[in-house]
Amino acid sequence: MRLFSALIAIISLLGAVAFVPLIFGALLSLILVGAFLLAVAGVLSGLEDHTVRQHDPAMDPTGWRNGS
Repeated sequence: MRLFSALIAIISLLGAVAFVPLIFGALLSLILVGAFLLAVAGVLSGLEDHTVRQHDPAMDPTGWRNGS
């Protein structure tokens, strides 16, 4: 599904650039830019979360004094 969304994103972006010079192309390019943004959102939502998980920190604010 991610590949399909990526293809839609690329095709709609190229189509938006190609149709700008044509009559009524501005309207069509606005629609294609919208399709591009939706497809990019679909691609980004399908990606895995690569953030670094934090370990459970010690929540003892006086731990440095108590030696723990």
